[in-house]
Amino acid sequence: MDSNDKPSVATVVVSWNSARDIVTCLDSLIRQSHPIKQIIVVDNASTDGTPDLVADQFPAVKLIHRSTNEGFAKGNNIGISVAESEWILTLNPDARLAENFLTRLIEFAASHPRVGSMTGKLLREKQFIQGEPVIDSTGIEIYGSRRVKDRDAGRIDDGTRNNAERVFGACAAAALYRREMLRDISPDGEVFPESFFSYYEDADLAWRAWRRNWEAWYVPEAVCWHRRGGAPVGSRFSRYLTHRNRLWLIARNEPLYRVLKYPASLICHELLLLLRMLRYPYLFKATLEALIGLPTAIHYRKLLTDVTDEVLPVKSGSGFSVDEISETFIRKNKRFCK
Repeated sequence: MDSNDKPSVATVVVSWNSARDIVTCLDSLIRQSHPIKQIIVVDNASTDGTPDLVADQFPAVKLIHRSTNEGFAKGNNIGISVAESEWILTLNPDARLAENFLTRLIEFAASHPRVGSMTGKLLREKQFIQGEPVIDSTGIEIYGSRRVKDRDAGRIDDGTRNNAERVFGACAAAALYRREMLRDISPDGEVFPESFFSYYEDADLAWRAWRRNWEAWYVPEAVCWHRRGGAPVGSRFSRYLTHRNRLWLIARNEPLYRVLKYPASLICHELLLLLRMLRYPYLFKATLEALIGLPTAIHYRKLLTDVTDEVLPVKSGSGFSVDEISETFIRKNKRFCK
């Protein structure tokens, strides 16, 4: 269903063995109070019957088959390239939206002409603490170390995030992007950095948008539930990619002298990172891969001209959680901690 008197929206869902969640996800899109012009599913070579489920139960959905798993970033880029709309919603297959999710975001954008991306209140599916829902993300935040995390992840939704706020960026698990912004921040036509494969790709987009003076907003009235059915946080896969991609993220967006303005956060982070590399030796390979790719990343930074002097909204600290620090230090040196 489409409407000519409302801003047009297309949705891109990148699936990979998502049969458990895809029906609920697509149902929530069909039920949106704001009309969606296109629903596009890019399937990264699922082997669990995901494409058949989509084709059988949602014949109006545009299904794009890929022969191999090319990653979250490229999958979204493929979907965005065929979308024909003013706004593009990226949605994980393990997420479902409240019926007014898009309506709330589009209403907010109507009075904020420089908003380029928006996110709502993402809650963890069926997770509660003392009977209260648990937050999955209220946007993404960046630390002085240039480590990036989901804001408020794991916190109780106690009502303290019930006002709209400008944030560093939107979590691409459920993010609404203005096409005009995507064109402006993608000098080579690549919206998400495909070399990242997955992780930090939305942070790179957010940083480029900040450099081009586009705003990202958190709108709490737009609610989404996220199960997080992909690679678990803390897996070898996620550690490897976040380690490598953080270095590329910095090189693609900021000269070294600016990073060094936050020496305490940076030194603390790098010391902890060294301990993590000793704990997980495969991170040395991730570092080597990142270093090999630095010239390409630095070249990309130079393709995009900054148009704002607004200071990056960095948070103090290393960006490592207490659990990550405990996992890194206590386990590695357990024999010294008896």
